[in-house]
Amino acid sequence: MGSDRRLSSIRGFLARLALVDEKQAGLRREVEASQARILQEVTALRAELARVQRENAAVLRLVAGPKAADIEGKPDPHAGEWPVVMTLAGATGVNRRTLFAELERGSRDDVIASLQGYLPLFGGREPIVDLGCGRGEFLELAGRGGVRAYGIDTDEDAVAACRALELDARLEDLFDHLAGLPEADVGGVFCSQVVEHLPADLLPTLLGEVARVMQPGGVAVIETPNPATFATHVQSFWRDPSHLRPVPAVALAFAARTAGLVVRTTVYRSLPPDEERLRSVDAEPADPSVRSVVEAFNALTAQLNELLYGYQDYALVLEKPAA
Repeated sequence: MGSDRRLSSIRGFLARLALVDEKQAGLRREVEASQARILQEVTALRAELARVQRENAAVLRLVAGPKAADIEGKPDPHAGEWPVVMTLAGATGVNRRTLFAELERGSRDDVIASLQGYLPLFGGREPIVDLGCGRGEFLELAGRGGVRAYGIDTDEDAVAACRALELDARLEDLFDHLAGLPEADVGGVFCSQVVEHLPADLLPTLLGEVARVMQPGGVAVIETPNPATFATHVQSFWRDPSHLRPVPAVALAFAARTAGLVVRTTVYRSLPPDEERLRSVDAEPADPSVRSVVEAFNALTAQLNELLYGYQDYALVLEKPAA
């Protein structure tokens, strides 16, 4: 009888211990879930703080720049076309379009650094015409590399900013400029973040003119937002009210090929930061069945990252066949 009571007491103790373990496991799960929610909130707050800091830095750069005094009180030709941006005191003279470009693309040095990989693709072919040169970052990059280049843009402020830096920028419509060039007149064409602003029926015209004005063996680089990733659609593309439609790589490549150009390669860039992408499981479980689940989860995460948070820009590298 005594042994039975002791055995019953031990069983009771073990049952209570198991219950305590179960409650502890439940509490751990609740804590882990709370930590995951807090981490998401902290990540979102950090992203918002970084956005505000970028906007403030962009405003300060523009206010401190030489153009700030020149455009004070100048009527904004893009009023009603560009979003109103809250600025710091004293920044009300900054052109909205100029400010928007600064906020979206980043500082001049950042943009120049991001474009460096494009210059070697031209392989010394010149002159290069930059269609839609904007603030002239590519022109400055080409100048640093000793490559002759000039730019075309319809934005008066952008062209004036280029000329202030002694860059060869011309206030002209790109189609009018191309139509006025003789055949095989340029060694290369650079066109970044432009085709998404054009009506669909003008894309074949653009590529046809690019093919006509390039020398045999000439190279063109056409960059545009990458619609193959969902983040482009919901986070970046439609922030610019002058964007008309995304241009898929297959559509741009088709227009290029039908114009007689060869698609040499496709360059992808502007990957979202790691904190915005889905995280894989960093673990190697000893149990083979659990390990296979982790591997399948990580493979699915990689696929979803490519679809949802992949490269936000792509560029086709085109070549005109030698005669």
